[in-house]
Amino acid sequence: MHKLGDVLETIYYGPDEYIIREGEIGETFFIIQSGKVRVTKSINNSETTQEIRQLYKGDWFGEKALYTSEKRSANVIAMETGVQLLSLDRSNFIHLIGDLNEIKSKDYGDKEIGRKSPPQLSVKPTVIPQEPQVERIRREDLEPVAVLGVGGFGCVELVIWNKDRSRSFALKRMKKQHIVQTRQQEHICSERQILLEMRCPFICRLYCTYKDNKYVYMLMEACLGGELWTVLRNRGRFNDVVTRFVIACVLEAFTYLHTQGIIYRDLKPENLLLDEKGYVKLCDFGFAKQIGLGKKTWTFCGTPEYVAPEIILNKGHDHSADYWSLGILIFELLTGSPPFTGADPMKIYNVVLRGIDAVELPATYINRTTATLIKRLCAQNPAQRLGYGLGGIIDIKQNKYFQGFDWIGLHRGTLTAPIQPKIAGPADVSNFDKYPEKVENPPDELSGWDVDF
Repeated sequence: MHKLGDVLETIYYGPDEYIIREGEIGETFFIIQSGKVRVTKSINNSETTQEIRQLYKGDWFGEKALYTSEKRSANVIAMETGVQLLSLDRSNFIHLIGDLNEIKSKDYGDKEIGRKSPPQLSVKPTVIPQEPQVERIRREDLEPVAVLGVGGFGCVELVIWNKDRSRSFALKRMKKQHIVQTRQQEHICSERQILLEMRCPFICRLYCTYKDNKYVYMLMEACLGGELWTVLRNRGRFNDVVTRFVIACVLEAFTYLHTQGIIYRDLKPENLLLDEKGYVKLCDFGFAKQIGLGKKTWTFCGTPEYVAPEIILNKGHDHSADYWSLGILIFELLTGSPPFTGADPMKIYNVVLRGIDAVELPATYINRTTATLIKRLCAQNPAQRLGYGLGGIIDIKQNKYFQGFDWIGLHRGTLTAPIQPKIAGPADVSNFDKYPEKVENPPDELSGWDVDF
């Protein structure tokens, strides 16, 4: 129901103003918030009318407009104090709920109750099995090869398993003291819990975790094709073919996450890795959160250039915020920079709140079909974003932008990726930037927040 709440508009009519006129085509349904109205109807098709009834707070009218374009059968007029209404257009209703005529005629299985067992769902997210032997790898059996990335939290190293030197992993090492100082314990624990349960080929896998007095560690899948951001930086921008493939991979990851009630909230090129085939995988789940289906959360988080307006305004957000960031990603991949930029986060937030319509979409790089998709994904109202309606994420996959795309080949892993990384072996780090080895000795942190690691 909260989806409907997002598209209900408040409107006020003064005394004796007509809300509905008899004979007009109905497009809107109304609920009375305050005040009252009178309902009148013409007598024998003449200009003379008579009052049929009065409606008060909590009453509604115009419900036929949600499923038919018939003419209004009566007048509805605000009374002496005026009236405040909630209004819902048929287009928004159908977008979110579906056509009422279809809903009324749909078989929900009632006729089959008692005659056979309930039908089994046949549509499932693509999943991959866990590898039991990986869960038993000891940290002492991992040999460092090179640093793949650094940050305030610590670093990510490529490591080789000395029991099977054909296997390499990415070991994410995070300073416990820094995590506590920045109050990120809950995010780190949430990231661990979510990633350990992930079995999706479009999400970077977490195999196991470790801890000592100074660090917590995550043993991750090594995606030796490097960061997508590095490739984008080197090329300047991507063409339509590359961008479409990247977005398709992200959509597969989002399909898996959203089906489980998980929102990601940190989409950007830096958080997309390439595997040996050039397939894109989502990584870094520090801002991901399990909120359940049909729920919202109010945590402020994300990268400023990619944050949805409802997060900035603290209105509560859900998976529709991921669709906003998808539109931003398409823009950045095609042009080389995101649509909303500024000298500091506050300036970026201000331009985000102006909306995507205030941004020039350069026709040189963004064709009309892509521009339409970006605008639909970045609708200011979350409930009006493509992917948020009745069809869900399928509506995005079936958009004209993906016309002719081989989704089956992508699922099976047989579709050739447009970016083909060159990887010489399990210890090849040539697709990553070079980082100097940094010797650190952070203080011990023994508060115990990492008990599950």
